[in-house]
Order: sequence, then structure tokens, then C-alpha cells
Amino acid sequence: MQKVVFKTYGCSNNFSESEAMAGILVKEGYSAEESIEFSSADIIIFNMCSVKGPSVNHCINSVKKLLKEFPEKTIVVAGCVPKEIIKKIKSINEKILIVNTHNIDQIKNALITSKDFTSFEKKIKLNYPKKRINKFIGIVPILSGCNDFCTYCSTKLIKGSLISFPEKQILEEVKTALKDGCREIWITSQDNGAFGTEQGKNKLAELINKVCLIEGDFFIRIGMTNPTYVLESLPELIKAFKNNKVFKFLHIPVQSGNNEILKKMNRRYTVSDYKKIVKAFKKEIPGFTVATDIIVGFPGETAKQFQDSLDLVKQTKPEMLNMSRFQSRPFTLASKMPQLTGSEIKSRSRELTKLFKKISLENNNKWIGKTCSVLIDEKGKKPNQCIGRNSFYKQIVFEKKILLGKTVQAKIIGAKTFHLVGELL
Repeated sequence: MQKVVFKTYGCSNNFSESEAMAGILVKEGYSAEESIEFSSADIIIFNMCSVKGPSVNHCINSVKKLLKEFPEKTIVVAGCVPKEIIKKIKSINEKILIVNTHNIDQIKNALITSKDFTSFEKKIKLNYPKKRINKFIGIVPILSGCNDFCTYCSTKLIKGSLISFPEKQILEEVKTALKDGCREIWITSQDNGAFGTEQGKNKLAELINKVCLIEGDFFIRIGMTNPTYVLESLPELIKAFKNNKVFKFLHIPVQSGNNEILKKMNRRYTVSDYKKIVKAFKKEIPGFTVATDIIVGFPGETAKQFQDSLDLVKQTKPEMLNMSRFQSRPFTLASKMPQLTGSEIKSRSRELTKLFKKISLENNNKWIGKTCSVLIDEKGKKPNQCIGRNSFYKQIVFEKKILLGKTVQAKIIGAKTFHLVGELL
């Protein structure tokens, strides 16, 4: 039996595609797992994310290092592989196989024939057999592609235009995950809010309601949703999020606190729109958890425009913040704009990181002394440590071994910068 090891970069959608490729291979007699231990593997599959430059560089450098150490192993680069990077990958070694995001169902054929699969095809990537990375988490993609064309992003270049997956198949995927024992359903895509919009209607809230109607004891996590589409159906979404099965958590990437920069990014909303969304959710659902993204050092960003981003974080106090240092992606409009120096971008990223750490700790301190139900969904870094999530998707660490998949009652006894400390009741 040939052993396959996956190394996955990027978003939860990429992890879903790794699970699908692993499931296909296991069904065909291979063994497969997500790991960073490559020595015992016969085949290593790197599932690439090319939205951010550092991920691309890390992936390519890892491939180089691996082939130097283990030249006999079969290497596959899969996932979001831009055409312009294929030549660079092949220059490392012609035998490296390429299987892009549109062809994950061809992973077995790639290994058997030693051929690349890089065609652009719009497929409904659902209902594949899956080898789950976390058996308690079912990652369910609901669409592929994007309606927008942000000037800094390569997603549209790789994924293409939006195609929403059929609702019936999405619901079947959820039911399969629950049948397999999953306790969390992660609704994922490049932009969940765009679901159904190519057919003339924003249908995310409707989909959430239908998933909630499925019988079972589980939570639903709604992944990244751009402000543009949240605004279109704000009252309906808030109502859907009030269902007890839905984590009181939403990832709404603002990207900048300055409207001029948002316009240069080709983002179709304003800072005020973002504030309106955050205010509405927090008013209707007290304690609601907001995650957001900010790009530091976008081309032409002045010190004052960056200060606007700092001010927005101070005003809205997000519970989670994904900060990215701008790095231009090939063939994007932003790559042709005047770039800031690396030292200036690093300086700003340090300032934003420092600010957010302070705010995050302040947010977490408010939980001390509260009690809540917690779903244990992963092992901690220490042998007798477990991690769970409460209904607001707050990460709670227990210094005690607890059965994964179990729901426990806990008291919050401590707060760290990025997590809470829990004690069983």
C-alpha cells in the first residue's frame, strides 16, 4: 500500500479539497493523511494557496528542499496553481505533477499516468468520498469562483467566475458529514455571501435555515462573507444567525479602514457599510464574534490612510484579525501600482499587530467568570490539553484530557491574547 501525505496551505476550502483527494485515494487502496512528516511517504501532495505570496514561496521552497532530500519520492502540486507558476515548478523538476483545483477528481489518474491535469473546468465539487483531517469537522463548499475582481487578488484568475453548487447536493454533503460523526459543519467558499447571486438572488440566509432544519446535534460555522453581500440581506442573515445551531461568528473581511484604498482595491463597499454590519450583528446578538482581514501596505497607502485602519480596529474591536502584509500577485492590477517599501510595510504590520493584541486581550478578559457549553473539537499542543469552542466560536483551552466530540459545561477562569482558559464544572 502506497502512503500519501498531504501538506495543505490556505483556506478551509483548500482543506476540503485535500480531504476529497485523500478520500478518493483511500478508496483506491492508498493510505493518506495530512502531515508534515514526509520521510515515510511514497507520495507527497502539496495543496497550494496562491492568494498570498508567502504561501506560494513557502510551498515552492518546501518542494525544492524535499526533492533534494528525497529525490525518489513522487511530488504533486495541487490546488490553486496559477498558469504562470507551472513553469517555475517544472523548472525544479520536470517529474513534479500538477493537479489544479478544477481537477481534484483526477488525482488517481495523475499518479497512475504521471500526467498533469491543469484544464479549467467548472465542476460541482461535492459528494466525493472524504478522509477528514478532523473527524468532528465537516467542511462543506457551497460555490466556486468569484463575482468580484479585486485588484490585489488572484482568486478570479484561478477559480474563474462564480458557480453556486446545487442546494440539494450541499444538503446531502451536510447529511453525510453528520452521518460520519461530525459535530461542526463549516460552510466554506471564496465568498459565502455570493451564494446564488449569479442566479439573481442572494440565498445564503435561506441555505443556513435549511441546514438548521437537518436533524442532529451540531453547530454550523459560516466562513468568509464579503461586506457587499452581507449588506444585501442583513436582516435575513441576522435572523438566520440567531438559530441555536449557528455559531455566533462571522468572518467579514474589511481589508482597509480607508475608502480611497478600498476603491483602489475595487472593493464594492465603504468603511461605513462595514461598521453598519458589525453594529447590527452586535446589537441583535450581544457578544457576537467578528473576524476581519486587513491588508497592510497596499500600493500608495499613505501614513494617514493606514492610521484610518488602526482607528477602525480601535472603534470596532474585532475579536479576530487576519493581518496580511501586501505582496503583489502576478497579473493583478495592484502589481502594476507603485509599491511601498518592505521596511515600511513591516513597520506598519508590527504597529497593527501590537494594537490588535491589546484589543484581543481586553475582549477575552470580559469572558472571565462566565459559564458556557463547550464543544471539544481538537487536541491541544500538550499531551493532556484539549481545545473547544463555545457558541460564540471562542477558543477555550482546557489543561485536561477530554473526549473529542463531547460537549461539556465550563467556567472561564483565565484569558490569554488569543484564547480563553476553561475549567470543567
